[in-house]
Amino acid sequence: MQRPQITTFGRDAFPTFEQKAAVMITAIVQQCPFRGGNRRVALAVLVAFCALNGRALDSRIFDEKTAETLLRRAGSYQDLGLRPEDVFAELRDVLGKAITSEG
Repeated sequence: MQRPQITTFGRDAFPTFEQKAAVMITAIVQQCPFRGGNRRVALAVLVAFCALNGRALDSRIFDEKTAETLLRRAGSYQDLGLRPEDVFAELRDVLGKAITSEG
């Protein structure tokens, strides 16, 4: 849960909100801290992280199918032959479009 706060040479390693959200949920699905339900926990963490920071997810962009696909790819990137940085970039880009400021 500390990964979004990482700094490198005194600067945020993940400077944008979308990057912080993407790295946090990627860490959950890739490290598998729970016996089951890691993708569900990652989604709940994303929703809570947004809400705590005055943001929301646009469900027209980050719908159920998109969330399932992205989180599955993030969790099984090795089995799919994907590079982790590509999966992170894809997730970051989608979140960049889907995360909005509340009211």
